[in-house]
Amino acid sequence: MAYASRNRDALRDAGLNYDALAALHDPLAVGVKIVEAACGAISDGTIEDAEDREIVAEVVAWIIQQPGGVQPDEAVRKTIEQIIARTVLTEVSASIYDKAVPFDRRRALEQSILDTAAELAAQARLTSTGATAQEIGKAIEDGIRDLGRIYKVKS
Repeated sequence: MAYASRNRDALRDAGLNYDALAALHDPLAVGVKIVEAACGAISDGTIEDAEDREIVAEVVAWIIQQPGGVQPDEAVRKTIEQIIARTVLTEVSASIYDKAVPFDRRRALEQSILDTAAELAAQARLTSTGATAQEIGKAIEDGIRDLGRIYKVKS
């Protein structure tokens, strides 16, 4: 990860400043800033609603858990994955709870959706020098559409 290796040029290219990040003295705050920079194209660069905060928390937790750190592209793909998965899980959950599906089957379905969202995010076509807002938006829309079709989401 550019921050962990103190790669000021890579951070600057991502719209970040190493000294400003280091001055935060909080790994979680640093992670949030990195995720905001990675997915600023998704919103206006702020994290205002609960769902966005949950996605950021998931991505930041994932970043912190990676032993060798992550590249910005990986953080963007993880963010795409989380958005796809949460959107589809929200839609699917209503139908499986209405049908009284047993807990173990619900859990298996949830894991299947998470795994498929990860694969769709991994296959998303993103520019290697930094994903554009259009690419991120298309990856999210395509992923939600494709996963929705697989799991017969009606929305």
